[in-house]
Formats: sequence, structure tokens, C-alpha cells
Amino acid sequence: MEFIAIIIIIALVAYIVINKKNATKPASAPAAPAEPTQEENIKVTENLPYKKKLLLTKNEWSFYKSLKPVADELGYSVLAKIRVADLVEVIPTKDRSEWQKYFNKINKKHVDFVLAKPENLQVILLIELDDNSHNDKQKQRDEFIEALYKQTGYTLLRTSGTGDLKEKIKGALDLNKVCAE
Repeated sequence: MEFIAIIIIIALVAYIVINKKNATKPASAPAAPAEPTQEENIKVTENLPYKKKLLLTKNEWSFYKSLKPVADELGYSVLAKIRVADLVEVIPTKDRSEWQKYFNKINKKHVDFVLAKPENLQVILLIELDDNSHNDKQKQRDEFIEALYKQTGYTLLRTSGTGDLKEKIKGALDLNKVCAE
């Protein structure tokens, strides 16, 4: 909130300065170009602290290579690293801080893989690859995510590898069908 207020104040000051400069120029003088934005002020040659990285980890890539043919055979598309906030939304409340509290719980989380209908990308199954990163802290996150998906009607398949993947997916899809009835 403070950030937005600061941006508004900066924009207002810039507007006043520009109008003041334009008011003191003769009418025949061409208008000065608008003040550059903060992003434009960053020189292209400046070294920014970013580098390109791969979308999937080695474990996720290995899993994807096994998942893709199974999804193709079952007639589904595979999506990777989908934000939870793109799958569910917080029910609006009168108290903005209450809404923000719940949004913050999902904003920076993602599901590893999603199986979706190719014709409209309707989500059919969420897949979480449980690897070495699932420690005690991760277990707490997992419990929250499982409760969230259950409440919002998503089916989640947790797997630690590709063994019997097709059967696991079919079993989860059958469970999904039973829950929908």
C-alpha cells in the first residue's frame, strides 16, 4: 500500500514539473518529450542481476518425459509449474487484509504438473512430484495444499517417481470420476 502511495506521489510531482516547464516555454516551441519511466532509465548495457534458467529441474524433466507419452495416450495435455493462484481464487471479503492474508498463502505456490483437456485446457488432474525437497516444513505446506485442492474440487496425485505412472493416473482419474458423481 505504501509503495502505491509513493508511486502516486512521484507521478504527481512529475506531472507538476512537466506542466510547469511547458507553461514557461513559448507557444511556438515544440513540446518536450515525456519524462522517461523508471524502466526506461535503466540502461540496456547495465548488468542486471538475472540469468536464464531451465523451467524444470532435472527430476521434473525426467518425470515429464515419462508423463508426456502417458498423457498423449490418454488424450490430455501436460502443463508444468502452474501457479496455485491461477487454479483457485480467494472469495472476496469486505476486509481487504483478510483477503490478502489468504491470497498470500497461495500466491507463490505452484503445482508441478497439470493434465488438462486439450480443447479447452480444463484441468483434469494435478500432479505433485514428491522428491527430496519434501521435508518437515514441506509436509506442512503439503497438508494445506491437499486441503485446498479437496475443498475446491481438484484431484491431486502425489507421486515420488514414474513407476506404474499410467496406472496411478488412471486410478486418480477414476477417483475423480467417482467424486464427481
